[in-house]
Amino acid sequence: MFESDSKLINAILGKNNKDAAERLVGKYYKYIYKEIYRKTSDEELAMDLTQETFITILKNLYLFDESKSAFKTWITRIAGNKVIDYSRSRQFHERSATETIDDYDREDGSNVETEVYNKIAAERVREHLGREKREDQQIFTLKAEQGYTFDEIAGMLGITAMIAKNRYYSVIKRMRKELSEFE
Repeated sequence: MFESDSKLINAILGKNNKDAAERLVGKYYKYIYKEIYRKTSDEELAMDLTQETFITILKNLYLFDESKSAFKTWITRIAGNKVIDYSRSRQFHERSATETIDDYDREDGSNVETEVYNKIAAERVREHLGREKREDQQIFTLKAEQGYTFDEIAGMLGITAMIAKNRYYSVIKRMRKELSEFE
């Protein structure tokens, strides 16, 4: 039986209906998992972040405003923020450092120096990105890492494609300036 998001949301908010909450989560679970997995390429991490995403969604459901965005857009934004928050976390940085060290143990003849250099450069990019405004981080992540178009990003964030494009290229410009000494 198809139920509208609005009907489920109202049942959750009005009557604290746990069955409606389960149906709402069930309706979007695979979609959110796939979005997060596409960004992380890690099944276990994607499962953890998907669970955290739905906890956040249900706790903040009262903040959803259907006049500002579609429910699917709103929850996609929350999932994206969970991935960004994770990438800024200490756990992520420790894991990245461990993976860099593990790369030294390779016996496949690959150029370890180049790989380590690329990982360090990627870390510098993430550090710089962490200092940008949250919406600018989202725009950069959606465009550079996930391959969305400016029109798609505009739809997700409720801004114009021109604003998305301007903010994206402003982040790139600031990043190039800061990272130029690294080259």
